[in-house]
Amino acid sequence: MKNFDPITLFIDKIGIDTLFVKEYILGEKYAAVILKNGNIGLAANILNVDKFEFESVELFDTENYTHRLFLLAYFNAVLNNLPNKLFEGDIFDIIDFPDYKNIVMVGYSVPMYQKLIKRNCLPFVFDKNSEEKLIIEQRLISEYLKNADSVILTGTSIINNTFNEIIEAVNEKCDVFLIGPSATLSEILLNIKNIKGIFGTRFENDDKNIIRLIKHNEGTNYLKKYGKKLALLKK
Repeated sequence: MKNFDPITLFIDKIGIDTLFVKEYILGEKYAAVILKNGNIGLAANILNVDKFEFESVELFDTENYTHRLFLLAYFNAVLNNLPNKLFEGDIFDIIDFPDYKNIVMVGYSVPMYQKLIKRNCLPFVFDKNSEEKLIIEQRLISEYLKNADSVILTGTSIINNTFNEIIEAVNEKCDVFLIGPSATLSEILLNIKNIKGIFGTRFENDDKNIIRLIKHNEGTNYLKKYGKKLALLKK
């Protein structure tokens, strides 16, 4: 199996400089890294990590969830603020999902699901951390991915280290879209097979609103009010 793990790819390509980190904030729903230049990067805290002293780590373990959470927030702070050729707008302004006949969503995004339903698209949804009735049994995911013509993948797949196996499971004609505040707007990911677009969020430098909301354990619905939705698309 080829290694498509974004965290490993980022470490190999750009490395880690923890001396550049000004602050690391852990909320119940999100973690945030604030760099010394003011850049902010988020990552969804799906396992509710409440403490991590990154300064004492000599070698980060890419198999360790706590390490991955910090690393993704760090890389989002670094990479989501680069001057890439980004498009501004919501994913539905750019992608015509009714053109797809077999949509699989990995990571249950309620707003995304509701918008798809309004467009007469009924996605098959998988999420290890949700007990909603619409969630399909995890044991069936490989079969559904193999037959999908479109996969909507939340950034949490990077944190919980399932991104690699999902990319390996899809067929060569499937279009994969990475979405959410945890998604990294990086050309490094756009070069991975099947990735057609990345839809992430950029936040203003040193935005006190974001820091306050994370400390108060607020989620995506509150955070998105202060971010700019941006897209990086494969040509």
